[in-house]
Amino acid sequence: MNWLFFFIVCFSGLFSGFCTWLIAPDGNPWNLIDNFQAGLLVTGVFCGLFTGLVAALPIVIMERKPGKAAAYWISATSIGLSITMLGAVVFVIVVNFVAPLTQLPSGVIRFFWWMFLSLCLSGCFGILHNSMRIMCRSLMGLTPSFIISGLFIDRFFLAHNHLLLSFLFLGAMTGFGFALAWELLKESWLDEEVSLFIVFRYYIDGPEFLAGAADECDLTLAEGPSHLFLIGEKEGIHIVEALDDEHIVKINRSALRYRVLVDGDSIAVGGRVFIYHSKFARTRDVLPEAVA
Repeated sequence: MNWLFFFIVCFSGLFSGFCTWLIAPDGNPWNLIDNFQAGLLVTGVFCGLFTGLVAALPIVIMERKPGKAAAYWISATSIGLSITMLGAVVFVIVVNFVAPLTQLPSGVIRFFWWMFLSLCLSGCFGILHNSMRIMCRSLMGLTPSFIISGLFIDRFFLAHNHLLLSFLFLGAMTGFGFALAWELLKESWLDEEVSLFIVFRYYIDGPEFLAGAADECDLTLAEGPSHLFLIGEKEGIHIVEALDDEHIVKINRSALRYRVLVDGDSIAVGGRVFIYHSKFARTRDVLPEAVA
């Protein structure tokens, strides 16, 4: 488990819940059927802040790139706010259309609302990473988190007018479920051991993972060329390829142009060392051997 990632995501959830509480009106702001405007407001603010913080905080802490973090925060917040608010409008339209046809208990409507909200928020992360895999992984963590926290909000917190506790509990559960799903369902990643207790983890989720000094890279380095090395995926196998002739990339202490990665391989760039990990067995027999 990466406790730094857990702390970042749980803090994002708690902070999002606290900020949403500051602008939330009294009553049950999550009941869109009876309180549409308030429900639309808190949905957009909470999901937008959570998406933006999850995207930006790791960049601030691990890469120390405030400009890149700001760009990621704006992009992620915009997507998280717009998609979930649109989803809330669609949900209300569907409920108002179905309500005259069948008498659905309020508990069933609330259950479907929390499930639909988790689907919308998971879709935001899928759009941000351009990956259906990321959407499904996020959904596995967010769905039980929203259902459990929603049950407690409806039955206990708001029934006793504990509005602040309801938002903090929702944020904590959202962050915990999201972080747990990402850690348990991760497939391939790079670890950089900063100290005995702190490890910087970079998830390799898409078909390409780019490292270099440019802000558009998945891993932005403090110095060097704009694009230094690339980790690509081919038939489930990751290959690391050096993209710059002047700067040396060492894989397992050897300067190589490209190499098929297996679990435990080290990638040394300057004074930094990244350890590649994967949950799946890799073999070097499928592709050509490493080339210097």
